[in-house]
Parts: sequence; C-alpha cells; structure tokens
Amino acid sequence: MSSQTVNATDWTAIMHTGSAPQEGRQGWLRPGLTLIGLLLIFYAFPVGAIGLSGRTVSSVVLILLGVACLAWGITAQVRRHLQDGSEADVQSLIMLLELVAVVFASGYYLLELSAPGQMVGLETRTDALYFTLSTLTTIGYGDVHAAGQLGRGMVIVQIVFDVVFVAAIVATLSGHIRARVSR
Repeated sequence: MSSQTVNATDWTAIMHTGSAPQEGRQGWLRPGLTLIGLLLIFYAFPVGAIGLSGRTVSSVVLILLGVACLAWGITAQVRRHLQDGSEADVQSLIMLLELVAVVFASGYYLLELSAPGQMVGLETRTDALYFTLSTLTTIGYGDVHAAGQLGRGMVIVQIVFDVVFVAAIVATLSGHIRARVSR
C-alpha cells in the first residue's frame, strides 16, 4: 500500500494490530471512551469543593504536580513504544494526548478560581479547554489570554511541555504510521 492511496478505512487499520478494517475500528474504542470519560470527569469534578479557591500556591503546586506526572508518563510510554513498537502503545500515546489537554485545561480553570484575573476571558471549564486546545495547536485567537504573571508562567509551562513532550508523541505516532504504510 503506497502512502498516496491510504483512505480512512486503511488509516484505522494502520493504527491497530489487525489488518481487517473492522478490527481497526475497534482500536479507536479505548481512546474514544477514554476521551469521553476524561471530559465527564473534567466537567463533573467539583473543583471548588477541594478548598483551593483563594489558595494560589496550593493550586500552582497541584498543577505542576499533574504536569510532572504527565511528563513522566509520556517519557515512559514513548520509550516503551520505541523499544517494543506495540500497537497498544499507540493507543496509550493517543490517550496521553487527551490527558494533556484535560490536565492543562483543569490547571487553567483552577488557576482562575484561585487567583481571579490571571486569565482574561476564562470563566468556565469550556473556556479553559478552548484556551488549552488553541494554545496546544498554536492557533491562539487572543480572546482568552494570560494577563497575570502566574497565568503567563503557566502558558510558558504549557508551551515548553508541548514543544518537548507533545512533539515526542506526535513524532512517535508519525513514525509508526510511516512504518505501517510502507509495509
């Protein structure tokens, strides 16, 4: 199969161990359900109930702890994929990308709750998710933006994180897809 003739059905087969298109579609079930679960948790978790409102230092430490755990998880998963090349690792990498978006969105929302005014235009969880995804994809419309030093610091952390860790995931997935297409 040449890289010029890959269609949507082939794409799902490439991302899964089986070669039949029906098996490939099942390969997206776990990441899809993970995304739904993460979004449910993101929107349902009572952030204000954990008592961090007004406690900026505690919020920042919690955010940085989440980012550090993500960095460790991504590093371990990319390393494992490069050593083994397992298809399950591909699904895990995709789920880690989903988790990156939810962790940073939670962080921005928590930052705005604990230190209002750090993020202009960020009032809801959807605003936080929107800002996270526009920063992750480097679109940056400007309607939501960091105004305070903590907000700007967190955006810097996300940008560096994206350049290092998200780029590693994307490069690993791209290499996997190229290898599958060339077979």
